[in-house]
Amino acid sequence: MLEGREFQIYTDQKPLIYAFKQNPDKCSPRQLRHLDFISQYSTDIRHVQGSQNIVADALSRIEVDSITKSPILNFKEFARAQKDDSDIQKFLHNDASSLQFELKPCQTSNCNLLCDTSTGVPRPFVPTSFRKLIFDHLHNLAHPGIAASTKLISARYVWPGMKYQIKQWVRCCESCQRSKIQRHTKTPLGTFSLPDARFTHIHIDIVGPLPPSEGQIYLLTIIDRFSRWPEAIPIPDMRAKTICRAIFDTWISRFGCPSVVTSDQGSQLRSSMFVEFTRMLGTQKIKTTPYHPISNGIVERFHRHLKSAIKAHENEKWSELIRNNPSRHPNSRERRFAIFLFRTCVRYNPMSSL
Repeated sequence: MLEGREFQIYTDQKPLIYAFKQNPDKCSPRQLRHLDFISQYSTDIRHVQGSQNIVADALSRIEVDSITKSPILNFKEFARAQKDDSDIQKFLHNDASSLQFELKPCQTSNCNLLCDTSTGVPRPFVPTSFRKLIFDHLHNLAHPGIAASTKLISARYVWPGMKYQIKQWVRCCESCQRSKIQRHTKTPLGTFSLPDARFTHIHIDIVGPLPPSEGQIYLLTIIDRFSRWPEAIPIPDMRAKTICRAIFDTWISRFGCPSVVTSDQGSQLRSSMFVEFTRMLGTQKIKTTPYHPISNGIVERFHRHLKSAIKAHENEKWSELIRNNPSRHPNSRERRFAIFLFRTCVRYNPMSSL
């Protein structure tokens, strides 16, 4: 209908007017495609204020559906239905019921309603014909779930079997089914393959900064996944160069190159130097989930004992404490476990002066 005709385009987008006049070299390929499409119809672009462009704006507005109001509860008919309801008659003649019925005046209508006063707050007994109406009136306020809807309605009204009916009505609510997520997909926990040899899979992390001790501020912690053999190495800084040197001098020189190294996503452990270091060793680098310490739990759990020991000996230099405590475990239970680790790894019992 527009092709082959001369017409003007009125728009409140003022930059579009100058887009056809500027140098095409300044436009991106995407902008050139858009301008080429518009120019197939017209290049006579004229500006109009946004307040006067109401016709085009009306087409881009979200359509507002007419507001539907819940039918107003007629308490006079409600009171009339109470007199004819068979459930009410059964409760009135049932002495074993815990409900206590009294006639209470309605504040909005000139009538009396039969209410239960056993909770201290008058709750009108809802006849059968008004129960779904009461549910719709209160549930449609915010479409709460089963428990919240039951609590909301039972605090104001009462009828036999209301919990079961409310449960069924909430489950059948079309709006709730469309807008609420009933099933939450949970990603299963990942699994580490168990190593079949000592010192093939290690976990590393960094503790600190700590109070300076003999020029050392941080601790590089390493644990063998197979034997649980721990190492805590004092280091002066947490640069990648320092970490690589500490791992090589303290671990690799004694136990050899590991096949797998697991660590968090610290910047020094993701640096090009550390990546090249693991590549030269032929070691696979595994990174745990960011801000999720439990992914590297074997070494994080070791930190609890390590930090407790350092804090308990706060008057001493912690670097000396680390050197004088080869097992790195502060309590007797963990120390016995450390002796077992030593026997497992070195194949003989450690010598002790005690």
